[in-house]
Amino acid sequence: MADQAYDEQRGRCDWESIARDMDMPLIECLQLVDSSLSTVPVRSLPNITDWSADELLTLKSFVTEHFSAVTVNEWRLVGVYMNVEHNDCFMAYGICTFPRITPDLYEAITQHRNNGLKWKDIFEKYPIFGSASVLCKAYRRFKKSNGSKPKATPTKWSDADTCKLKELIQMYYKPGNRRELLSQAQKAFPHRSKESILGKIKRITCKSSSITNDVMDRVNKLVDVYGKDWERIGHEIDGTARRAQRIWTQHQKRQNATLAWADDELDILRKCIRDGVGVTEASQLIGTKPPHMC
Repeated sequence: MADQAYDEQRGRCDWESIARDMDMPLIECLQLVDSSLSTVPVRSLPNITDWSADELLTLKSFVTEHFSAVTVNEWRLVGVYMNVEHNDCFMAYGICTFPRITPDLYEAITQHRNNGLKWKDIFEKYPIFGSASVLCKAYRRFKKSNGSKPKATPTKWSDADTCKLKELIQMYYKPGNRRELLSQAQKAFPHRSKESILGKIKRITCKSSSITNDVMDRVNKLVDVYGKDWERIGHEIDGTARRAQRIWTQHQKRQNATLAWADDELDILRKCIRDGVGVTEASQLIGTKPPHMC
């Protein structure tokens, strides 16, 4: 009976008529269907642009009318009703419920715009967006966030290019000022983007400027002399103020982490606290801990 009620123009059966002829509710009628015995080919509509406006409205109204929270088995019934793969129905209904621009829809709308269609005409093809202005705004947001041009795949740096860049770094690199180095590197690597060159320079200079214990000790002594004048200290170590401050901070963290308290040191500290001894004098009595740790 279902095959006889197939409407080729709509691409699906008239299930309402079948349910009336069988004198039973529509959903119960769909539950009796064995798709494996049907000669009607099930349609595959994986992209939102494969659906007509009428089909999308029919899908949305059918699901809204008959189901509250749709389960997997109920999606299969939706697929039977629409004569479409149930996974495709799930995808289309999601876009109907929360309209959004998909890549295939973006391409279709772009083609319509190139053909001279106005937004009100395009909206008639995709009424799920509610209005032409909403469709237009969604399209522009998608275009802004994704761009109309495909992103270029970054080219990996070869060993030869890396060695060449290292030579340029030795010749032109100045801490805190990479302008001249970047200019020379862009001339040497015209096929690479500015971001790619800067990123590679940063990776190389970070590796070559690792913080050693000697550097930490020097910065710590300079802090004793100049205080936290990071600009001056950075100049003294041939680096930047930011690097000098980072080295000192790392030194303090390492010092605090390695200076664990021994039992005899804790005993002296507790006695100093009971006797009201200040932190500076307590530090001198303990001998191994700075005042800020007492």
